[in-house]
Amino acid sequence: MNPRDLELTLAAARPVGTCPPGEEAAWTEQVRARAIHLYTLADTVGQDLQRLDAAKQFTSTLLSVSVEDTSTRGLLVVRNTSGELEHLRTDRGDTEVGRAMVERARALLGHRLRVYRVNEQMAGNPKMQVRTVVHLADYGSDTDPVHEHSAKENVLAAAEGDIDAARRAWVVAGLPESGSVSITQLVAALAEVPNAGAR
Repeated sequence: MNPRDLELTLAAARPVGTCPPGEEAAWTEQVRARAIHLYTLADTVGQDLQRLDAAKQFTSTLLSVSVEDTSTRGLLVVRNTSGELEHLRTDRGDTEVGRAMVERARALLGHRLRVYRVNEQMAGNPKMQVRTVVHLADYGSDTDPVHEHSAKENVLAAAEGDIDAARRAWVVAGLPESGSVSITQLVAALAEVPNAGAR
C-alpha cells in the first residue's frame, strides 16, 4: 500500500470509529466510501487550487449580478479601482460551483472584493475567451463616495451608450442631479439598466 492510500484510509477510519465485533463488512464499506469521498474531494480541491494559481487578482466593487438565460452563468459587473466597469462570468449555474458563486455574489453587492479571475476559452468558439471569476474575497461594504461624473459614466457604460436608458435608470433609482453618490445608490441605478450585466 502506498503512503497516500494509507493516509486516506486512516483519515476515513477515524470518524467511523472502532469496528464493532461482527460488523466488519459494514464497517469496511463505511471506511471505503469515506476514503473514496476524500480522494475525489482532494481531486476537486486540487483543480480549484490550480485555477486560483492561474488567476489574475484585482480589487473592485461589485455593482450588479444577473443570470444569463442561455448559459445559466452569473454575469457580474464590477467597478475597478480606476473607476471603469468590467464584466465577469461565473461557471455555469447548472453546476454546484456556478450556483454557489452566483449566490455568494448576490450577497456581496456593494462590497469591495478581491477578485480572482481566469480567462477561459469559450466552448462554442475556441478563439474567444471569457473572463471567469473563480473566487471572491470579501473586504466589506464599499463606503467611499463615487464622484458624480464617474458614477454617470458607469451608468452610461452599463446602458451601452444609450443616454436615454442611462438617464431613466438614474432618475428611477432616485439619484441626485448633482454631487457624489454612494455605492449603494450606484448599485440601485445599475439595477434599473435593462440587461446591465449582459455582454
